[in-house]
Amino acid sequence: MALETDSLNKRTLGPAVGSIVVGIALGVITVIGIAQFSNADAVPAGNAVSTSDAVMGGPEYGSRN
Repeated sequence: MALETDSLNKRTLGPAVGSIVVGIALGVITVIGIAQFSNADAVPAGNAVSTSDAVMGGPEYGSRN
């Protein structure tokens, strides 16, 4: 803990750095937590197209004729 006889910069630097470190740590934990619960790497069940049908000229792109 900084003493009252220390300069103002010295007394505020420690808590400021501590706050930055805690903020970054909480931000990283939050992003990792959200990524764990999201299903971004899963194929949607309703509109899934097989790999053989997912080519140019299929119904989603129109005909090439």
